[in-house]
Amino acid sequence: MGGGSSSSSSSGGWSDRRLKIDIRRLGTSAEGIPVYAFRYIWGGPLFVGTMAQDLLAIRPEAVIETASGYYMVDYDKLDIAMISLPEDASLLTAEAAMALATRAARIRSRGSVQPSM
Repeated sequence: MGGGSSSSSSSGGWSDRRLKIDIRRLGTSAEGIPVYAFRYIWGGPLFVGTMAQDLLAIRPEAVIETASGYYMVDYDKLDIAMISLPEDASLLTAEAAMALATRAARIRSRGSVQPSM
């Protein structure tokens, strides 16, 4: 899934631990989801999200196995969103990064319901 501030669709974001480097645990979401900062092996910005392998044990319904054998996560089923962080993200505390991911999830869920006119 491409750049941007969250996973690009409800089908999920690449969340397989095998595709990530510079992994740093930030904490746990309110629903018990482990949250990490990481980069993808192909480069790019720092992201905040989760690891599919962690979810296999606690939220398997949110894990998607692709034809390539790698895992994706359906972030619409979680209380966090995968977000990319700005280049100066090293200034953010773990708590601030987790708060951004939680807020992005709330905004995403509000955006999925269209008000009737």
